[in-house]
Amino acid sequence: MKNLAKKIVVGLMAGSLFFVGAGEVYAAENNRPPKPPTQEQMQARLGAWAKATSKWSSVSEKDLLNAVQKKEKSFEDIEIAAMLSKISKKSFNDVLAMKTDWSDVMKKLGVTREKYDAAFEELTIQSLADDAEISEDLIKTLLSQHYYPRDIVIAGKLAKASGKNIQDVLDMKKINQRWVDVARELKVSKNVSDETQRRENEENEEQAPPPPPQE
Repeated sequence: MKNLAKKIVVGLMAGSLFFVGAGEVYAAENNRPPKPPTQEQMQARLGAWAKATSKWSSVSEKDLLNAVQKKEKSFEDIEIAAMLSKISKKSFNDVLAMKTDWSDVMKKLGVTREKYDAAFEELTIQSLADDAEISEDLIKTLLSQHYYPRDIVIAGKLAKASGKNIQDVLDMKKINQRWVDVARELKVSKNVSDETQRRENEENEEQAPPPPPQE
């Protein structure tokens, strides 16, 4: 279980560009600065983040957005507090207020590293399965085969749209291809192709639970 959790962390960082927006990378490759998001786009992203975080943590969207508006804690702190709240069954606001060093907070809450890793793995697999629209067992199998989470999700969407097996779709993507090229090969609808391109070019909006805090 510990090894799988580590693979998920690596996959989120490398495949989903968890800490660097894919849009920024795409823009850099094309030698043009990324356009700053509009206020409307920022609000939409914030709403999507709150909705996704609430889904896996069971913390209300209102509490999450209130924590953001106070500007006292980072998004990472808010997500970790939501995770620890879920594991410990303590109030989210109380856990967030405890934050000094997360390792110390974990000890006070009785949340071991093993408990955090296990909860992280379980919730991330559930999140990926929902997003990719495939079973959790298949998610585990594909992660164990070193596929990145973002690639699994995109392949799952394309498999459903084209009626193909997800493994066949994964096999179609060559090293010099982008997923939007695979979408065109599959002759999926323009909406699906556009969504595929958006997922490649933009920061992942379907937020997974936060990896364990650094010791």
